[in-house]
Amino acid sequence: MYAAGARTKVSFQQLAEAAKNINSVSDELGKPIESLDVGLKKLNLGVTAWTPIVEGQDEYEPERYWSRDIGYTKIDGKWGIALRTVSGDYRDPDHERVEAWLFNDAPRWLRIEGIDFVPDLIEKLIEETNKTATRIKERVSDAQELAAAVNELAAGKKK
Repeated sequence: MYAAGARTKVSFQQLAEAAKNINSVSDELGKPIESLDVGLKKLNLGVTAWTPIVEGQDEYEPERYWSRDIGYTKIDGKWGIALRTVSGDYRDPDHERVEAWLFNDAPRWLRIEGIDFVPDLIEKLIEETNKTATRIKERVSDAQELAAAVNELAAGKKK
């Protein structure tokens, strides 16, 4: 066997062991998030919230921005804690680039970066949930008036 082949074989065996280790610890990081997702799902919030992990602007082109965020949202039909990257240009807001994943599907480096911001996310969820409840309360009387008007018209047509 060539020296390069033997070296590659040894390196690949070491890589396989490293992969086994990273997958194991990554699974351990994901378990508390899965548990938190179960608890949040029971609350039936139906509210999306995002909070920044880190954000900034391009040093040479300040109109270009970027951020990495942790949030609670629906991705592919499933509510959960999520991570996203955002980049764009203030001059062209229609072409903002967003990549989002449920937490345990996100790149490992982003999960590592985001885990410390879970308490910030919970606080943001409280804020957004309260704001949404207030907006709903403000609209209830409008909906009741609309329903009453429609019912009155419908009753008049039956006569």
